[in-house]
Amino acid sequence: MLDFLLMQEVYWTNFGRLETGDFLISNLQSPISFLIMDYSKQVPAAERTLNILEALSSAPDGLSATELLKRLDDVSRSGLFALLNTLKARSYIEQTDNRGKYQLGPALWALLPHQSLGLEPLITAFTTEMAQVDLVETAVLLWLDRHETVLLAQHEGINRVRAVYRLGQREKATASPGGRLLLAGLPNQVAQQTATSASSVQASFNQFREQGAATQKTAETLDIACPICADGVQPIAALQVSLPLFRSQPAIVDSLKMQVQQAASRISFRLGAAVYQPYGWAVGEPIGPNRALSEAEIEQFLQGPWSARLACVRADGTPHVLPLWYEWDGRSFWVAASPGAQWKQVVDETGRVSLTIDEPWPPLRRAFVVGQAHTVAADAVPGGLAGLRQRLAVRYLGQGADQQPELCQIEGWTAVQITPQRLTGQQGLGRA
Repeated sequence: MLDFLLMQEVYWTNFGRLETGDFLISNLQSPISFLIMDYSKQVPAAERTLNILEALSSAPDGLSATELLKRLDDVSRSGLFALLNTLKARSYIEQTDNRGKYQLGPALWALLPHQSLGLEPLITAFTTEMAQVDLVETAVLLWLDRHETVLLAQHEGINRVRAVYRLGQREKATASPGGRLLLAGLPNQVAQQTATSASSVQASFNQFREQGAATQKTAETLDIACPICADGVQPIAALQVSLPLFRSQPAIVDSLKMQVQQAASRISFRLGAAVYQPYGWAVGEPIGPNRALSEAEIEQFLQGPWSARLACVRADGTPHVLPLWYEWDGRSFWVAASPGAQWKQVVDETGRVSLTIDEPWPPLRRAFVVGQAHTVAADAVPGGLAGLRQRLAVRYLGQGADQQPELCQIEGWTAVQITPQRLTGQQGLGRA
């Protein structure tokens, strides 16, 4: 009993709380002995691994094993190769050939590339758009890092035979249509130097700038790429889609090219672009004649990232117009009114509103709505008022936005359902 009391006294004096593995009682007879785990120790192998990664991060052109040995004086040659082989097998480093220099590998890009390089909004815009677009082929997001492209994100196609790439994959920018589009966005002198004086590549830059798109055939795929422009003009990334050659019939390619261009423009829109004119040119797709959209085309268009402009008439006869996020369920538009919103008062008085939804670039589609609006109790909204606000946040800002408190609060907010009495759509210039 005395031994047990002595053990408790030593334990509470030194630890204060019990956790499995804190100590091992080796003898309950005096004197008491403990095996105490020392959590202040560091693991030499882990330190050497981090030293390798830090050394490579400071050498953009890579380092050979000999150069690494000179920088790391606390590791043997055999120990270094064991660590290098482990990192290489996990793609945290890569090597051009068996005797070439080592460089940081693509697995590191899968860890924190978007936070450290400010790419999170770009990746979020890509993943959000890919979750909503009906794109059956594999799409990737390419970013230019000096003379190479880096694959930041991927959305795999749904076909059994499809292209699949490795996250973080690097290749020379001149090797892909997406890379060439990004080179074409650089000043001429810089682009030509990066293109390593390949005359055929340099000669195509102006063509890329005029068309706002690029294609390339490989041994297995046809790749189509369009630039993503946060300001609507200067490319910051490229959306590239690959389809197997046996599916590359002209009609399919033309349709896919249009899809890629529209998806790239919508990603740009999500990043804040008010227009989509890569390199300062109008996009390659013609506006075409003005025509009415079919019901199916209107339905597809309303699923896009566009905001709606709501118009109503105040009691004094003056118009009131404002932009709103909306959700279309196939029968009604659902919007949320913030606390004290003036337009909600008008809705409560008259119930009559109009909506206009449009895209700001070719093919210039738009939808016109005349309808009846009324407020809906929070518990009568599909998924609840909180669910509506969360869905709107994800629809317009991407995954994770529904976790932001300011986008989820419902105190003082009201749900409004707008039932169309007339819903029409147009494409091109002309009558509204």
